[in-house]
Amino acid sequence: MATVIAYGISAFIVGFGVGIFIAGLNSGAPAWWAWVALIPIAIGLLSAFGPK
Repeated sequence: MATVIAYGISAFIVGFGVGIFIAGLNSGAPAWWAWVALIPIAIGLLSAFGPK
């Protein structure tokens, strides 16, 4: 059960980053928001698939 919760949290973090990316595409500085979105995406992926 703890593994499912851990992967769920990681998926939420990645989803948050994707949401930032999509919202950033409609902003005045889409390239900057794309770079900002990479931070939570990288953290979420590292959390899910990184070293245990």
